[in-house]
Amino acid sequence: MIADKWSYLRKNLFRNTELKVKLVAMTKPIGEYQKICTSETLPAFTARASHESKGTIEDDKRLNKDLIKWGHTTPFQAIQFVFYVDGISKSLQNQWVRHKIGVGWTFRSTRHIPANQNTFVYCNYDYIKDEATVIKLLTIDDIAARRAIKNFDEKIKIGATKQDSRKIMPVFWNTPCYCYVNARALRHFFSLRLKEAAEWEIRRLHREILKIVKKYTPSVFGDF
Repeated sequence: MIADKWSYLRKNLFRNTELKVKLVAMTKPIGEYQKICTSETLPAFTARASHESKGTIEDDKRLNKDLIKWGHTTPFQAIQFVFYVDGISKSLQNQWVRHKIGVGWTFRSTRHIPANQNTFVYCNYDYIKDEATVIKLLTIDDIAARRAIKNFDEKIKIGATKQDSRKIMPVFWNTPCYCYVNARALRHFFSLRLKEAAEWEIRRLHREILKIVKKYTPSVFGDF
């Protein structure tokens, strides 16, 4: 659980934005396979090739859970998800892209989109108990965001390119993206990024993704 007791203090900050995660698409069986498996049961259904066994859709939901217990996770690559994510910082992006296997992204590029259109992802400061202290911290962040936009505009006026002007932007600017990831890689993400030791923003992101995938593929992620 990610505490966010100070969220009301962010509402009126300069160009504040909040996290939004949407499922755009996921792998679905087609043709004759629509009658014998579902998006959720694709891992178990394909895993049966090793023994040439057969089972019902309900059997395959149970087999999904067994595959997880046995550590046989390769078949979970059968499910690919596409997410649209908005309200994540450049700082989070730098952490997220360290994952290399079974995942890819298309981020908004401020080489092409002027950075003076940026919104910002402010800290939640959940570890601070005093409201007055949080207000002081958020005021510093607000000033930094306003100054960054002003300085970007000034650099453009002087003659710098968008890609050179953006380099003075703080790492808490918003960087929306589409994320393409298979269920095996996503399970690995959750094993690392849902832990208390993970940084709060990336933990919050994966908590929201987990809510979505548990809705559509509960037997694949129900152990989290």
